[in-house]
Amino acid sequence: MRIVLLIFSSLFFLYGEIIKYQNIKPYYYKNQLVNLKAKIILSSPKELHAIPSYNVESNLTQKNPYLYNLDIKFKADEEEHKLMLIAKKFYKEIDLDNLINIKNINPPKNFSKVFADNLKIINPISSKYDENSTILSFTIKCKNCNINDFNLGFKEHNLTLISQNEASYYAIIPNNIKKLNFYYFNLKNEKFEKIEIPIKLKQDTISTQTELNPEENNFFNLVNILILILIAFGLIIFLIYQKVWLLIFPILLSGFLIYKLLPKGEIILSRNTKVQILPTKQSTVIYISRGNEKAKVLNKLDKYTKIKINKKIGWVKNEDIR
Repeated sequence: MRIVLLIFSSLFFLYGEIIKYQNIKPYYYKNQLVNLKAKIILSSPKELHAIPSYNVESNLTQKNPYLYNLDIKFKADEEEHKLMLIAKKFYKEIDLDNLINIKNINPPKNFSKVFADNLKIINPISSKYDENSTILSFTIKCKNCNINDFNLGFKEHNLTLISQNEASYYAIIPNNIKKLNFYYFNLKNEKFEKIEIPIKLKQDTISTQTELNPEENNFFNLVNILILILIAFGLIIFLIYQKVWLLIFPILLSGFLIYKLLPKGEIILSRNTKVQILPTKQSTVIYISRGNEKAKVLNKLDKYTKIKINKKIGWVKNEDIR
């Protein structure tokens, strides 16, 4: 018996490897995010590489010539999930689906389809959309979650990922809803937890945002006053030294001020164009165009244009205008 064990051990150190999975759970739920950690022990030093299928994330780190740590992340859905380990004269394919067991559950009607260690709703904002509808927007923060699956079943909605554990969400909901309830599945205590969001309509005024309503600003705001001071300073320098080239600076500033104050014209918004409070990806949506609508241009940035439409001031992506 000892001879057999000795021969087996020798063959392993010549040709084999050991993959030890450290945190596989007895079961996972369908669409749950699976995080696996493994140690790979080699029989001989190899420069090992991990090549995952398109629906798998992996991170392989070498601890020493014989030992690697492997982190794997994938969703327990109906797709196939594979990982290839490759080195010189070495190849191994791992079928990740064979490593886990799937447990079925009966979700409640308003299940958000999210499995998470915890989930929180940050900064919910409600505003009137039309006579029958309300726009609700908020930020979702969760841990170890399949946040990309978040869905409350509304016909018009949008989910924008900020990170793997954070997203912004908006939906157009009937205005008779005064409190929005939904469930997520808490992986820590293995039960559905209820989330309640009160619907409190916010006034359309957005004057608290920096420079969002420039039409209400008079000519003598801080920026314009600073420009006027610089122009006056440039003219004083010109009068002192009587050099024509000294007029270049105040002339350029004057041109910039005139351009800044001139109307920027009009644009056409395509149907369902989102108007945001700020020119950022995570900003709250305050208006959605119902068709091809005209809007007054107030300012322009590289990727966004500030507009006024239906007495609302906001920003739209340049790609959404014509």
